[in-house]
Amino acid sequence: MADSKVGIVTGAASGMGMALAKHFAAQGWRLALWDVNTKVGEELARELGPNTFFVQCDVSSYDSQARAYLATWQKFGRIDALLANAGIVERSSIFIFKYRSNKVEDVPPAPNLACTDVDWKGVLYGVQLAIHFMRHNPGKPGGKIVVTASNAAIHPHASYPEYNGAKAAVVQLVRGVAEVLKIKENILINCVCPGIVHTSIMPPEMVAAVSAESLTPLDTITRAYAGCLADDDTRSGVILECSGTQISDIEHERLTFKNGVPSVRSVTVWDPLFKQIHGEPSELPSAIL
Repeated sequence: MADSKVGIVTGAASGMGMALAKHFAAQGWRLALWDVNTKVGEELARELGPNTFFVQCDVSSYDSQARAYLATWQKFGRIDALLANAGIVERSSIFIFKYRSNKVEDVPPAPNLACTDVDWKGVLYGVQLAIHFMRHNPGKPGGKIVVTASNAAIHPHASYPEYNGAKAAVVQLVRGVAEVLKIKENILINCVCPGIVHTSIMPPEMVAAVSAESLTPLDTITRAYAGCLADDDTRSGVILECSGTQISDIEHERLTFKNGVPSVRSVTVWDPLFKQIHGEPSELPSAIL
């Protein structure tokens, strides 16, 4: 057991995070369970045994995540995988329909951006901190990151505009960092995009309105994560559509440019700029020197 993998599961106290924690604990992983719900998180850690422990963590806070990473490192002495699963839906409406009768000078309040803070900033913070800690893994630096986004990141859901944007940002982050992390840090990063999963963020009435074949079992999500985290899996930058019982790689369906060379060039790395921003060359084979 001393040589078993060490994983962090965010949002571990409910839904997909709890399913992931139970799955990987059963596979012999040592796990740090992160969540804001201390009561349920501690109960789950006790249920899963002595190789699992709970860390109270608000992923929307960089400082909270940094403390949780340090606690995990001090407990296990390495971090092999980040399962960045924590997520919520929006807490306010961009459509501001209820303020339709306001006078022009009566400006509506700013939106509640908790969804953006958890779903987008929480992933960004987690990935940066994972890079730092995985660099220090004894023996062979590096590791794996799997992030939960949503099918709404690819095909937006009109009920959740902010959620769409936050999850789309996660998908593009994964695509944007994957090649550099693989080349320079020995870190593989992939993204799981679930369909409708019966979790606590879904209103039960909505779940009840969905036909059985359109619901996604928790097993589909755990299988997608398990595939990415398998020892022999070398994929990176892959986006997995996970709906119903199916897991499909949709990376090959990325939109192609219609305007040829000028558009391709607009997203091709010019290494002097990369070095100016990030401090050293990209080492990307496609980079312009």
